[in-house]
Amino acid sequence: MSSNVITNRTVKAFIQAHDFYPGFKLEEECFSKAIVKDIDQKSSKFKKKSDLDQEPMTWPREKSGKETSYERFLEEAINPKSGEFYPEKDSNNIAVKNTGATYYITDIYRTRRADGSEFLYTKGTVYAFNSLGDPIRHSISKPEIWTKTNFSYKTEYNDKTKQMEKVLQGPSGSEEIYTMPFNKENLKKLYDIRQNENLNFVVKDEQTGKPFQVKDVNSLKTFELFQKPFEYLYNAEYLSPQVKAELRQQAVADGFIGGNISDYQQPSSSSSTTAKNTYG
Repeated sequence: MSSNVITNRTVKAFIQAHDFYPGFKLEEECFSKAIVKDIDQKSSKFKKKSDLDQEPMTWPREKSGKETSYERFLEEAINPKSGEFYPEKDSNNIAVKNTGATYYITDIYRTRRADGSEFLYTKGTVYAFNSLGDPIRHSISKPEIWTKTNFSYKTEYNDKTKQMEKVLQGPSGSEEIYTMPFNKENLKKLYDIRQNENLNFVVKDEQTGKPFQVKDVNSLKTFELFQKPFEYLYNAEYLSPQVKAELRQQAVADGFIGGNISDYQQPSSSSSTTAKNTYG
């Protein structure tokens, strides 16, 4: 994709290096603060906090495939000398002004957590260029969520200091941290960088784990509908029984739910049951 103009909208490209996954640094901080004391640094597998021999070590962290893949993309897309994204180049191999990396969102999720709080997260694609000016891309998934690692400590007596100290035992668990609360302002920010009018809007309940698509006649109408109460959207109360039946039939045909298409014929006027949600 050589242009960042889609459906008469212009999404500004990033010229300076930009971190599309800020959560990775926060995940790294959890480990950099986990200090391992009184170990043999020469033979230790633990990571040094600095080059000083007497500096404490930190608990080792193994990067995920998702993170290493992202780092490889940045290495290909960013000029290490200027700290800027490589620009697009025209047929004469001349850099095109105001080009760099552009992030477009394809999916917006509104999730309700177990405590009733609601958050937004997205999926999308970064379009950029390599040093030759050739287009490259990278999929971005859930950049608004990061994993916090917790560590456990045990109080022990230190023979060297002659004092009781908290000694790191290791990771004790992890939790997902959502960084973008659901509200109209945040939703608008995400909507404004949509890739096209086929933007997917999805509601998901953390306790059931089931996602359901929300859809109106166009993306703007869906954007407005998406601001309605969570239960109203999750139970698809905005849809008529006939439309719900059609969606269930399509879901069966697409393999999203089990059963036969005939099991979900359009309800007659005498139907006495109403689905709990779009597909169920």
